[in-house]
Amino acid sequence: MKKIMTPIAILAMIAVSGCQSQHPSVIKVEPDFDPVKVASILVLPVVTTITQGEDPNRDSERITNRVLWDLVSARYDYKFLSPEQFRVALSSSGRAGEYDAFKTSWGRDHTADVEFLRAINSKLEAGLFLIPTVYLWHKDEADYRESATASATQVGITLSLVDPRTGRVLWEATDENVKEAVRTEGDRVQSTSYGIDRRISGTTATGKDMYAAPPYEDVVTMVLEALVGAIPERVPGGA
Repeated sequence: MKKIMTPIAILAMIAVSGCQSQHPSVIKVEPDFDPVKVASILVLPVVTTITQGEDPNRDSERITNRVLWDLVSARYDYKFLSPEQFRVALSSSGRAGEYDAFKTSWGRDHTADVEFLRAINSKLEAGLFLIPTVYLWHKDEADYRESATASATQVGITLSLVDPRTGRVLWEATDENVKEAVRTEGDRVQSTSYGIDRRISGTTATGKDMYAAPPYEDVVTMVLEALVGAIPERVPGGA
């Protein structure tokens, strides 16, 4: 016997599907952007708006640079030029002294000095520049003594494809994601004396705390997989 869905059930399904988050969360494309006309893309080092106090080891740059390059290197529709090639071009163009100003301007206003871009591109002749920006980098460590709580890690990144001849952003995608640790059961403190916790359960075989906020790399990978996957595919000769 076939089950007949009631109007209430149908509306509930629509509501649930409408609440599901999509990744990337935002994509902007200029009408005249044609991927077929782009052969090579220069990947710039990450621009981060995270302060030194929030990220003293600059992990937002180091981790994101590595994961991003691994992901774009797996694509074969474009020729991707590395951040190291950008650094060489920066030095040989004599514009190294302007790099800090470029990062500040891009992170604050999302604009770049066109003459700076042209000078870099004169050494490489890339079709577009890919500028990654990290704007969210946060860990929320829950109190392990409180039951049914979970630590979480949040990351937000924007990828922008910029025409180095005009400074125009032709394509841009933004995404952020969060990953929670295992929720605490409330029995982690095994013994306490004089207000000091002597032993805490919940460690993995490697000695890591399974209740701590997940590694940044895990969330960066989630975010960048969505963003890199959203870069329009270049299909020469396609319709």
